[in-house]
Amino acid sequence: MSISANRSQLIWSPVVGWALLTCGGSVAQAQIETSAPAVQTLLEQTPVVDVPDLPVTDPGTVVGGNEIGIAAGAFTVYPYLEIQEGYDSNVYATTAPTVGSPFTVIKPVVELKSEWLNHSFRVVAGGAVGFYSNASSQNYWNGYVVADGRLEIQEDFYLTGLAGVRRQTEALGTPNTLIASAPTVVDSIPVELGLYQRFNRFFYELRAAATRYQYLDNSIISLGGLPSASRNRMEYEERVRLGYEIMEDVDVWVSPGLNQRIYDQFINAYGQQRDSNGWFVNFGGTVKFTAKTSLEGYVGYATQTFLADGSATPAFTFGLTGIWNGYAPLTIRPAFIRSINESAYSNYQNYISTSLGVDFTYDIHDAWQLVGGTGFSTAQYSPTPGAGVGPRTDYFWRASLGLLYSLRPQIQIGPLYEHYTGSSTDVASGGPSYTRDVISIRLVAKR
Repeated sequence: MSISANRSQLIWSPVVGWALLTCGGSVAQAQIETSAPAVQTLLEQTPVVDVPDLPVTDPGTVVGGNEIGIAAGAFTVYPYLEIQEGYDSNVYATTAPTVGSPFTVIKPVVELKSEWLNHSFRVVAGGAVGFYSNASSQNYWNGYVVADGRLEIQEDFYLTGLAGVRRQTEALGTPNTLIASAPTVVDSIPVELGLYQRFNRFFYELRAAATRYQYLDNSIISLGGLPSASRNRMEYEERVRLGYEIMEDVDVWVSPGLNQRIYDQFINAYGQQRDSNGWFVNFGGTVKFTAKTSLEGYVGYATQTFLADGSATPAFTFGLTGIWNGYAPLTIRPAFIRSINESAYSNYQNYISTSLGVDFTYDIHDAWQLVGGTGFSTAQYSPTPGAGVGPRTDYFWRASLGLLYSLRPQIQIGPLYEHYTGSSTDVASGGPSYTRDVISIRLVAKR
């Protein structure tokens, strides 16, 4: 997902979303490992820049007629490995002169999932290591371990929980990243608790989450950028979902909530106090068409108010996520998200992120599979009061298309082409202005 643009909302990403972060996606996005569609709340407020392919597979899925997963007592293990070799035409995502480089990315993932009749437990561990032969400052390693589970109290009444640790780098050329010689590293620790209960057609869900963000500057950042100590913070969120099943597999619901963003430094390096409180309310629905096809969408309103001066950033929000597989060979994953995120700049107090993306896989014939997608996102920055700058909007577009050929049922290989552009209404103050092409060969192995 994903976090630059999607970092501030990761507290609602369930474990599958985390696993999605390290494979199938672009090289440019591999460093930030953006969030992907979730299985429960479907990321009502999580911005999504890229939605990669699933590295792990639900039980019963088959590849070439062979069932995926390795039985281990009452658990099933889903290992996944992707190796990508290619060439990036603009590693630093800058205007001319640009720097191109061959690269290697290695992305392992392993999921352990229970097969109990009651309750459930799952652990996913994975990461990504990237090497650029002509731009070693962009070398990176990311990793995560996250566990979630469900404790069933009685039928249609259960507790849920999630906890994890994660390391990621903010890739240059993505929303909210600064021009620097090396990407910033962010470590995060999310914790989430939930309670769900259904009464006939009515249901409710309570959720509370907290996430710790710790940053590390790998180089001297550009003028106006907040140093890592001024970005370290805690984020809390509390929400309720009240819903009604209008017919089988069709729910409508309303979800109000609150959030609090508290920085370690009461006064940051630029003399600013950035703590804020927010509230939101979403109206949405969930439709399950088949066992493999479901969509969830919402529209809503949110506002974030700064404690220091009472200034507020309001925004109409929306989201659409899920998986559509109505035509057997084709799988489509939409990801439409709008939310309010924290800014890495001293001149802008926050920004409204809007991301519209669709990725797909298409089984052409026998061993051949077509993969690809496109996405467009904007970051509308709100000026810090007294900073003397005007509003700024950054624009990002990506498109990808590739082929995968199954050498064996569990091993695929094929080419992938990706194109990126970035532009801004204020390039002079650090907004993006670049084009980027990436050509690579992917080797995917799963069992």
